[in-house]
Amino acid sequence: MALRVSLKMKESILLVFAISFAWSSNIAVEGDTNISEEEDAELERQLKFINKPAIKVIKTHYGDIYDCVDINKQPAFDHPLLKNHKIQMRPTSFPKGLFDKASSSSVEQPSNVMPSEIGLKNGCPPGSVPIRRTRKEDLIRVKQNPSDFQPLTDSSPGHHFVKNYVNRVPYHGAGAWIAVYNPAVSKGQFSNAVMWIENGDGNNLNSIQVGWTVNHDLHGDNRTRLFTYWTVDGYQKTGCFDTRCPGFVQVSTDMALGLAFDNTSVIDGAQYNTKVVIYKDSSTGNWWLSFTEDNIHIGYWPKSLFTDLSAYAFYVKWGAEVYSPSGEASPPMGSGRFPSEGANKACFFNGLQVIYNSELEDPSEDLLSRRKIDNPDCYDADEVKKLKVLDYYFFFGGPGGTNCGN
Repeated sequence: MALRVSLKMKESILLVFAISFAWSSNIAVEGDTNISEEEDAELERQLKFINKPAIKVIKTHYGDIYDCVDINKQPAFDHPLLKNHKIQMRPTSFPKGLFDKASSSSVEQPSNVMPSEIGLKNGCPPGSVPIRRTRKEDLIRVKQNPSDFQPLTDSSPGHHFVKNYVNRVPYHGAGAWIAVYNPAVSKGQFSNAVMWIENGDGNNLNSIQVGWTVNHDLHGDNRTRLFTYWTVDGYQKTGCFDTRCPGFVQVSTDMALGLAFDNTSVIDGAQYNTKVVIYKDSSTGNWWLSFTEDNIHIGYWPKSLFTDLSAYAFYVKWGAEVYSPSGEASPPMGSGRFPSEGANKACFFNGLQVIYNSELEDPSEDLLSRRKIDNPDCYDADEVKKLKVLDYYFFFGGPGGTNCGN
């Protein structure tokens, strides 16, 4: 991201913001120990600030470490705008339809679609929340992060995307079911499936994103994981993945950002998906994240973080993106198959819904815009479809390769 950083920063809060950009830099530094004793001591000092004291430590079967942190001392409250923030433990109201047991598949999708399992087997004690622990190698990425790296913007070299979206009217949230796959990526690459809630343009862009990602440099492995991202200035100097900078307020004790999905879809085999919903609390204005078919409320982005999104969203988008450094073959998107291959092969979004006021409902057909695809030879997406009394859906994906351009 476009933020110059240094291990000599005196303001710890600025370092925490800088770290968030480093995680999106896609520069592999595992095993790099070429740092001085002075730098190493500085890293240790910063780790003590970033990693809050743990009431309990949870190690997942994938080797991830989550610290159960006092809910009032979580990283979110290092943000200067949240200094006096009062935690909202649960929404004041829920969108109508949120808890409806809607089908997660349509007749064009296989009958073997199942929700992918995810979550901490043993949650945190009451009064604490799980926060993924920051490691020393994560901080080293800050030192090696180039100042002009912006892989999440559509114009970034090596970044490719497909999107379906709805036109400009006020929205108070949206949701969808997303098929969960595990595309193969190399170090320095990522492959995501994402829902965007946005308002503003250019450097004034406010964006909240949720979905799954395979990103070795973000997580240290090639597992498919839940991820979120937010920014209030078009990715310039604000925002981050998950809880890796102050902002997102975690309230769930057993579901956390960055967790790996236990099940991923297999071409011509079992198909797994997950449900995501983001909606604006009608009383507080905070943007809540509801996840999985059980509608687990992981937490929220406080209204005070945002400018344009403090009132409503003007855009809702569903789609996917990939990134690869210059000179490398672009990674697969979704399942790696084009949408024309359909059920059991191509990745999909299903159950697309929006919130105009206080109810999850189908988007108006006259507001559904045409697809936005930057390289159809490598990646593609269907136009949104709807069958009788069934949900809006579309297939997407592609193999990538050496001819996708940068």
